[in-house]
Order: sequence, then C-alpha cells, then structure tokens
Amino acid sequence: MSVRVQFFKYGLCTVLYFIVCVIFIKTRSCDVKEAIRVTTTVIKYQPQKPFLPISNKIIKKKNVELEIRLLRKDELEGGTIDLQKSATLLQQVSNICAKYKLRTPLVKRHFLYNVEHKSLYCWIRKAASTSFTKLFSDMSNRQVDHDLYKEVDFLSPESLKDLQRFADNNTVFKLLVVRHPFQRLVSSYRDRIEDNSKYTAQSWLYARQILHLSRPELFRFNATLSGNILQRIFLPDKRLKVIPSFREFLEWLLKQPSNHDDVHWAQYHTHCAVCDVRYNFILKLDEYTFGEVNYILTKLRLNKDKIYLPKLQRTRTGITDFDTTCKYFHNLTTDVVLKLYERYKVDFEMYNYKLDKYLHCAKSKKLILRQKDKHK
Repeated sequence: MSVRVQFFKYGLCTVLYFIVCVIFIKTRSCDVKEAIRVTTTVIKYQPQKPFLPISNKIIKKKNVELEIRLLRKDELEGGTIDLQKSATLLQQVSNICAKYKLRTPLVKRHFLYNVEHKSLYCWIRKAASTSFTKLFSDMSNRQVDHDLYKEVDFLSPESLKDLQRFADNNTVFKLLVVRHPFQRLVSSYRDRIEDNSKYTAQSWLYARQILHLSRPELFRFNATLSGNILQRIFLPDKRLKVIPSFREFLEWLLKQPSNHDDVHWAQYHTHCAVCDVRYNFILKLDEYTFGEVNYILTKLRLNKDKIYLPKLQRTRTGITDFDTTCKYFHNLTTDVVLKLYERYKVDFEMYNYKLDKYLHCAKSKKLILRQKDKHK
C-alpha cells in the first residue's frame, strides 16, 4: 500500500513539474516575441528629423518638401542662396493658396520655356520681365534686341498640355520674379501712362476711360475746345497730350474688376498660376542679391561669368524704388492706399510685403480736407 502511495506521489510530482515547465517555456517565448515586436516597432517608428526648420508647424498645405530638398542640395553644392529665406517663401505661398482656397489656371502665353536648359519662367510686367525675356531669347539663339514683347509668341510652350507637363516635371527649373505691388504699380503708371515720349497701348486703351471719369468736361461739346475727343487727348502720332495723374489713374483702376486687369498691373497669383505651379525659386526684385542672380543663372545652365543681367529695376523712366513710390503716394489719401492694399492683399501676404511705410507716405483724409478749405 505504501509503495502505491509513494508511486502516486512521484507520479503527481512529475506531472506537476512537466506542467510548470511548459508554462515557463511558453511565457519566455511570448516575452521574446513581444520584445522582438516592440524593438521592430521602435526601429520602424523612429521619427525623421525635420529636413529644414522653417517653423514648428507641420506642413499641411501644398507639399513643397521636394522644392526645399532641391534648395538644400544646391546650397550644399555651393549655391549662393539664403536657404531659410527661400524655403520660407515657398511655404508661405503654399499657405496663402490654402488659406483662400485659390485656384489659378495656367495661361500658356504667360510662360517662357527652354527645352535645352530645362527652364520655365513666368513673366510679370514691370518685374524685370524684359531682362529675363531677353535672356530666354538668347538661350534659344534668337538674339533679339527689339520688340521683346513679341518674343513671348516664340518662347512660350506650344500647347497648354505641354505647359502642364513642364510645370509638373520635377527636373524643370521653374522661376518666378516679383516685387512690391505698390512699386510695380507706380512703375507701370510711369512707363505706360505718364511717359508720353512714346506711344503705349495702355495710354491709348485706358486714358480716355480715366479722363472720362475724372475730367468729364473734356468730353462735353464746348466751342472753346477744338477738335474731337481723340484730338483733345492725343497727339497726331497717338502719344498722350493730356496725361492723367497717378491719383486719377488709381481712382479709375479701383472701379475696374480685377479679373480683367491689364498685364502691367494684374495680380501675381492670377497671372502666374502660383497655386498650381510648384516654383523652385522666387526672386524678390526689391531685395535681391547678386548671389541669388548667379544662382538663377546656374540653374538656367548658363555661365554666370559670361552672362550679364543689367540692374534689374531700371527702366526708361529710371528706378522705381520706395522713395520714388512714396513721392507718388503723397497725393493719395490713406483711404485710397487701404483700398489698393485690399485689391492686392493676396500678393502682399504671399510674398510678405508690408503696407505700413506706404500709409505714412499718404496724406490723411482730414489733411486733404483742410488743404481744400485753405484754397476756397
């Protein structure tokens, strides 16, 4: 009997020992598997360092990471650009497009393309467009010195489908040049309206409309005024005889629908489809460096030692900088300046341009009224 009891005890111990071993082995196996799973997850999940610390915000707008990566690559290879400034500007444009939910369709004639140099450029009148059009003309071995406006017809892509393909191609360098909207507006007025040493399409098309609004007496029958309306306003060779003032020009402009603006004062974002084209570089004409110009020449695959770009802001009427613009704003009220700002608000925000200095150039409405009272 005792032998049986002992045998039963040994047998029970053996079974219990076997069960404990199985449980222990399974537990260790699960631990190992869990450790492997966690380790793998950690390895896979390791967060990437931000490529460029533009801001603490995660980029949620149009993806410009590729353009920023290309900028960094260029900088590492010796490109003389301010990487942070350029990347921030590209992201700012993307943010404003998203903020206002803008759609900006492509217009074939607004772009110049060179297949050999794999370069796409959107011209903006009064923003060094003559200089860059001449450059693209030379790149195509056309070497035209006059009538550069007509070069657009030869240098633009053959079709809208081609333009879309070039715009989507990551290997094509896409360039945009801008300047302060108010400086560009004054430059356009000086060159296309005020300067009556030459005929311009803008003075011929718009001077009558401007003067009809501000000087209606010119259009009334009057025995003291000789000739028809064209003879009163224009010289025989179509140059202006009566020149609208800058204030008169703006009063007319502010009454016009912005979607029908002349290309000399159209908004940047509508003219150059900035919300649908992923530009690689934006040159701000009023604060550019020669390093940036050399960088552009390099990206255009040109020898910067053999290519010369004249001072980019200079035109026939001279440079239109802040000081010149401020003089033209002296005869405006702050109300007019604020209305102008609203018209070009998107361009101001996209390229971080400021309004304050130009408000100081203008006279307050009260000051204008006091001056009028003195003359009564």
